[in-house]
Amino acid sequence: MPEVPAPSTRLMSNPAALVPHIPLPRLELLSDARTRGAECVWGGERLTVETAIDLGKHTDNGFSWFPRACLRCTRSAVRTARDTHPDRCTECPGPTSLCDTRRALHDLLLELLR
Repeated sequence: MPEVPAPSTRLMSNPAALVPHIPLPRLELLSDARTRGAECVWGGERLTVETAIDLGKHTDNGFSWFPRACLRCTRSAVRTARDTHPDRCTECPGPTSLCDTRRALHDLLLELLR
């Protein structure tokens, strides 16, 4: 059986481009461990190199932070972003059609479900 790569290496080639479409918790509500990426930004689970999904560097009011997440929470956040995207998108022709961003969110979710 082939070895399954860690979630952080299994992601699409450029998941960081989708992060602006995936709402993160407000920075001022997060613990130091969550802003450093030691814990899941959503659920608070302790993360390791093998379990963490890197959500890229963020800068808010001059403060740089590095959120990471567990696979379960990332799946949930991407699913929610994909499902609510048409409500905020002027390019989506309808709830059953996919603009480029919604298609990329859908593809990322499929990748995360593997």
